[in-house]
Amino acid sequence: MRIYLPDTNVFSRAMRKQDAALSERFIEAAPRICLSAVVWFELTYGAEKRPDLPVFQERLNLLREAIPETEPFDEEAAWHAARLRVYLETLKPNAQPVGHYDLLLAGHALSIGAILVTHNVREFVRVPGLVVEDWQTED
Repeated sequence: MRIYLPDTNVFSRAMRKQDAALSERFIEAAPRICLSAVVWFELTYGAEKRPDLPVFQERLNLLREAIPETEPFDEEAAWHAARLRVYLETLKPNAQPVGHYDLLLAGHALSIGAILVTHNVREFVRVPGLVVEDWQTED
């Protein structure tokens, strides 16, 4: 059974309940969804910057109730991300780089054999071996 590793934007959109189809996919796949430590960092960092922190803290609490475990970013994930960065640096010098956190998340997904869920598919198409799905129906 494949597991899903949604990126930060997917979790953010799902927590705001802005996309009914996305929310439905989350419910269907709930037992197979993992929360990456990289995504947890991005979500908590974003919440801490907000003036309305209590609203975002409540959303994070609800997320933790639904997904109580965080998938750790371990040595294998770091190794995959490092190899990926080296590979991407060998591409054309003018190629659009993958963002640092996206690079870590791609390495994490590869290390655990997860499907990366993102609306930013173009960012990840250059990652060999990475399976990507887009659950979002709206921009």
